[in-house]
Amino acid sequence: MYQLVVFIEYFTIIGLFAECWVAFRNWSNKLHSYMFFYCVSNLVYNAGVLLELRATTEEAYVVALKLGYMGRLWIGLSLFLFGAELCRIRVPGYITAVLALTHAFIYTLILDLEGNDLYYDYMEFVIRGDFPRLLHHGGPFYTVQTVMSMGYAVLGCLGVLYTFLRETNKMAKKRLMLILLAFASIGISYVVYIFKLVPLAELYDVTTFGFAIGTIFMLIAIFKYKMLDAETVARNYVVDELSEGILVVDDEGRVSYHNKPAERLFPELSEQDVSGKKSEAVLERIRFAIYCDEPMRINERIYTPRANSLIQNGTSVGVLYVLVDDSEHYRYMEELREQRQIADDANKAKSQFLANMSHEIRTPINAILGMGEMILRESNEKETVEYAEDIETSGQTLLALINDILDFSKVEEGKMEIIPVQYEPAIVKNDIVNMIKDRALKKGLRFEVEFDKEIPRLLRGDEIRIKQCALNLLTNAVKYTQEGEVRLKIRHRKSSDDRIILSFEVSDTGVGIKPEDMDNLFSPFMRIDEKKNRSIEGTGLGISITKRLLELMKSDLHVESEYGKGSVFSFEIEQEVLNWEPAGEQERKVDGASKKKPAYKELFHAPEASVLVIDDIKMNLTVITKLLRKTEIQIDTALSGKQAIEMAKNRDYDIIFIDHLMPDMDGIETLEKLKEDNPDSNAVYIALTANAISGAREMYLNAGFADYISKPIEGSKLEKLIMSYLPPEKLLDTPISV
Repeated sequence: MYQLVVFIEYFTIIGLFAECWVAFRNWSNKLHSYMFFYCVSNLVYNAGVLLELRATTEEAYVVALKLGYMGRLWIGLSLFLFGAELCRIRVPGYITAVLALTHAFIYTLILDLEGNDLYYDYMEFVIRGDFPRLLHHGGPFYTVQTVMSMGYAVLGCLGVLYTFLRETNKMAKKRLMLILLAFASIGISYVVYIFKLVPLAELYDVTTFGFAIGTIFMLIAIFKYKMLDAETVARNYVVDELSEGILVVDDEGRVSYHNKPAERLFPELSEQDVSGKKSEAVLERIRFAIYCDEPMRINERIYTPRANSLIQNGTSVGVLYVLVDDSEHYRYMEELREQRQIADDANKAKSQFLANMSHEIRTPINAILGMGEMILRESNEKETVEYAEDIETSGQTLLALINDILDFSKVEEGKMEIIPVQYEPAIVKNDIVNMIKDRALKKGLRFEVEFDKEIPRLLRGDEIRIKQCALNLLTNAVKYTQEGEVRLKIRHRKSSDDRIILSFEVSDTGVGIKPEDMDNLFSPFMRIDEKKNRSIEGTGLGISITKRLLELMKSDLHVESEYGKGSVFSFEIEQEVLNWEPAGEQERKVDGASKKKPAYKELFHAPEASVLVIDDIKMNLTVITKLLRKTEIQIDTALSGKQAIEMAKNRDYDIIFIDHLMPDMDGIETLEKLKEDNPDSNAVYIALTANAISGAREMYLNAGFADYISKPIEGSKLEKLIMSYLPPEKLLDTPISV
C-alpha cells in the first residue's frame, strides 16, 4: 500500500507539472491566472506530501508538512476563484482580499507549529508500518481552515453546477462537467479524510487522491475539450477588449453574462446582486432607450443600444444587448449641424446682401434706362439718338450682370422653380431671334436660324427657362465670335405618343475652347482663356446657370469645341405635345444689315383712369410719369407711405404702385394701412420694387399685392401690366394685339 501511495504521488506531481506548463503557456487573462495559481499550489502541496512519506524523523516530517501547507492553504481559494471566473460569477475584490489575508495569517501559525497551539494544540510523530505520521488534534484555526476549504469546494461545485444546467453549448457543457467532477472529487476526499471513512485515512492524507483525480479531470478538460485553446482564449479576450458593452440576458430575464466594457458602463453589474434588482434596473434603462429610439449618455459618452434575439435550433434562448459607442458619430453630426447653421446664416447674409445690392443698383439703372428710352422716343437728332442707344446698351449690359448673379443665387438656394405652361415654340423662336439679332448685327456677324417646320404647334413646358438657356448660349456665342456666323438650330424627334424631344443647337465660328479649359467651363464666376478674353463683358455665370437650369428640367448641356475654330453647344428637353399641327416656320437668315429700331407707339389711352405711384426716390417717380405720358392716364405721385395714405383718402385710384424699401413706413406696411383705411376701395395694389431675389414674387403676393414688377421698368411691360388691371370701359384705342 505504501509503495502504491508513493507511486500515486509521483504520478500526480508529474501531471501537475504538465498542467502548470500548459496554464503558463496560455496565460492571458484572469481565468488563466487562477488556473495557474491552482496548479502551482497543488504541485507544492503534493511535493510536501511526498516528502512527508519519505520522512524518517519528526523534524523532517514537520519541515515537509510546512512545505505542503504552503500549497494546501491556497488550493481551495484558487480553485474557488477559478470556478467563479469560469462561470462568470463576480467575486468582489474586498472578499478576495479578506480571504487571502486569512490564509496568510493561518500559514504564519503553521510556520510556528512548535511555538503555539492555535493550529495544532497537540501533535506527536509516529511511524505506523511504512507510513510516517504526525498524530495531532486541531486547534481553532485548524477548524477555520478546514471549514473554509470545504466551503470552497461546496460553493465552487454549486456555481459550476448552476452554470452547467444553464449552458446550451455541448462543448462548453462537457468542460463544465469535468470541472464539476474535479470539485466533487476534492470535496469527497475532504469528507473521507476528516471523518476517517476508510482505513487509509488513519495513515495518510487522502485528500491528495481527491486532488489527483481533480487534476486528471482538469487535464482532460484542457487537452481533450480545449478549455484553454487559442480560439477560446481569443474569443474571451476579444469580447472583453471590444469598445461595445455586451450583456447577455437569458430567457428568464436575468443577466447571465456581461463583458468588461459593460461593467465599466454599469459598475453595479460587478457587485453582488442576489436579488437581481440592480441588473434589472440596468436592463430597464437599456430597454427604455431602445423603445424610445434614443441614445444613452453615460460618463459623457453617447451609446446606441441594440437588441438581438439569440436563437438556437429555432428556439429563443435569450437576448443579446450591445451598446455601441457612437460618441464620435454624434460629435461629428453636431459639428455638421453647427457648420450647417453657420452656412445658413452666411446664406441669409448673402441673400440680404443681394437684396440690398439689387435695390441699390436697380434704382439708378431704372433712371438710366427710363430716361434713355424717353430720349429715344422724343429725339430726332442722330447724334443724340446714338448717345441714347449707347446708354441703353450699357444699361442693359449692367442689368444682365445683375440678373445673372440673382439667377445664380436662386439656383444655389434651390428656389429656382420649373413651371410648365402651354406655349408655341415658333413664338419662343421669334422672341429669341428678336432679343439676340441686334447684338449679332452690331458686330457684323451673320445670324442664321434653322427652325424645324414639323415641330408641333403647341407644347407644354417652362418656356421662360428654355428661352433663358438658349439666350445664354447665343449671348456667349456672340460675345466670343469676332467674325463669321452664329447659328441657331431648333429641331425635334418623337419620343412617345404625346411627347417629343425638343433640341437646341448653338454653333459659332468664335475663339473655341482649349481642352484643358473644359473643366472650368461650368465653374461659376470663371471665364476660360481669361488673358485673351479679358475685354469681354460678363460674370462667367451664364453657362453655369444654363447647366443648372437644364438639370432642373432633367436635361444636360453638351459641348463640342475646337480651339480657334469655334464651338457647338446643344441640349435636348422632353416636352408634352398639346397640338400636333406643324408650326410651319421656315428657315430664316438675318444678314449684317442694320435695321432701324421701330418707333415707339403707346399701347392704350386711358384719360379717365388714375394711378398713384409711391416711391421715396423722386427720379423713379419722374421715370414712370414720363413713360406713361402718352397714354394720357392720370398719375399722382407720393414720396412716402404716409403721404400716399392721405392722398388715397381723397381719391379712389384704379391702380396704386407701392415701392417696397422706403424709410419710416415700408411698402408692406403702407399696403396694410391703405387697405385698413379704404376697405371699400377697388384699387389694385402692385409692388413696384428693385427687390428681385428668389422668392420675392411669392413674398409680395402673400403680403396682399395683386402683382409685382421689378426695376428697372420697361415701358412696354409697364403699359401691358396697367392694361391688364384697368377696367375695360376706361381703355380707349386699345390695339387688337399687344
